[in-house]
Amino acid sequence: MSVLDTFAQQWQAQNGWEIVAVLLSIVYIIFAARANSLCWLCAFFSTAIFSVIFFDANLLQESALNIYYLIIAVYGWYSWRFGHDNNRQKTDEQKQPEELSSHQSQDRERMITRWPLTRHLFWIVIMAMIALLSGVISDKWLQADMPYLNGFTVWFAVYTTFLVARKVLENWYYWMVLNPVSFYIFYQQELYVTCALMIVYFIMSIYGLLEWKKQWRQQNYEASSATAAG
Repeated sequence: MSVLDTFAQQWQAQNGWEIVAVLLSIVYIIFAARANSLCWLCAFFSTAIFSVIFFDANLLQESALNIYYLIIAVYGWYSWRFGHDNNRQKTDEQKQPEELSSHQSQDRERMITRWPLTRHLFWIVIMAMIALLSGVISDKWLQADMPYLNGFTVWFAVYTTFLVARKVLENWYYWMVLNPVSFYIFYQQELYVTCALMIVYFIMSIYGLLEWKKQWRQQNYEASSATAAG
């Protein structure tokens, strides 16, 4: 049976909740690429469904990862909505009441930031060590499928999702690596519908990187203009 035939069968075999999870995941990545906090609402409900799907497929680390996603979805929403920078807060406090616009709450949302390479390298080493350890545990005690490769995608997805919650621009570079690796894992498990979702994720990662870079430049330009005017 060809991959396309299997894909068609899997799509037809999906129940309504699985289809909802896929659609919510697509909407999530679209909102995330646009830096819209509604992405976290979509993430919460989609991952609740996927955690069950991955458990049934014996991808235990992926299932555990989706439990983490439930938690980070709540944190990410709060961080994006109320985690504004201290410098921006001080600037707002210095303004006269009549200067504050009706968009004050939007102005106080977390800004897109960038981390230096050394900081990324430090966490890459830490995540690699944790991924190796989890791979050993999953291989020897849990008998999970593809324990080491799955451990790599799980722990770096944990790290990368935290970067998304903190609005760190470089998160999109990590997703560009993780999505193809995840595609391979799901392909080996014959989860072809999820493979298609990974392709969408990869394409949207490129879009997200370009969009966040544009917003990052814009917010820096506005900040420098405000400083010069003040």
